[in-house]
Amino acid sequence: MNSFTFRSFAVVLLLAAPLAMAEGQNQTNLSVNAATQLLTQLDQLQSQVRTLTGKLEDQQHQIDQMKSQQRDRYVDLDQRVSMLMAKLAQQQAPAAPAATPGSVPTAASSAMPAATPSNAPSTSKTDNEPTNISDMGAQANGASASDVKLAPIALKPVTPEARQAYNNAYQLIRERQFETAEVSFTEFVKDFPDNQLTGNGHYWLGELKLVLGKPKEAINQFNIVIKKFPGHNKVPDALYKLGIVNDQLGNTDKSKSYLQEVIRRFPDSKAAKLSKSYLTKLN
Repeated sequence: MNSFTFRSFAVVLLLAAPLAMAEGQNQTNLSVNAATQLLTQLDQLQSQVRTLTGKLEDQQHQIDQMKSQQRDRYVDLDQRVSMLMAKLAQQQAPAAPAATPGSVPTAASSAMPAATPSNAPSTSKTDNEPTNISDMGAQANGASASDVKLAPIALKPVTPEARQAYNNAYQLIRERQFETAEVSFTEFVKDFPDNQLTGNGHYWLGELKLVLGKPKEAINQFNIVIKKFPGHNKVPDALYKLGIVNDQLGNTDKSKSYLQEVIRRFPDSKAAKLSKSYLTKLN
């Protein structure tokens, strides 16, 4: 009886072994097929990532081109407006007397003062700086003497170091290195926060922010000129620029308010003439 049972068990093992081996082989085949599918899916995902990366690079390139075109359009528009106002001013102004030998040109007819050596103190003013970045190197018409009042805050005199730092940053604008100029003027107003040139630094930072497509940051800089340096000769220009930027941002009422304030407070300034011209377009 025991012998029969042993033989029966052996027969069962012999019959079951091939089935077990076949099942194991099927499992192996299934694992290979699954791995192949995973590799195929991974290749597809990698291909999709490469495609999306290419699209992102194309979009970034288009955005950079749009920023560059916007900056060029702003500078071109600024230059056209300035040239138009200069022609109007020449037509309205009386003929200037002929210069006599040995006469010295006035500040109103001089260009931007040259950089002062850092080892010598400077007493030159910045009233005759151009109003816009596009006016660099051109004849400048600053605010009239009645518009420029002493600021009711204590400002430190211009040191040789401050003058040199300011001139270096200003020269970058004239060379159209706007990004580098932005960094330089940011460092200037940080290093010399209460200098007599600090108001000019904030004004040109506002202009640079506009050129670089940062209108909200430009508004902040122009507001600093108005609030922290209320008697500064750049206040009329800062108010005018606030009118321009708010119009570009769709704030028409604010824009008109700023432009009207320029005309009311500084009627004889160049900024007032520009404001009148711009208001005509808005109405």
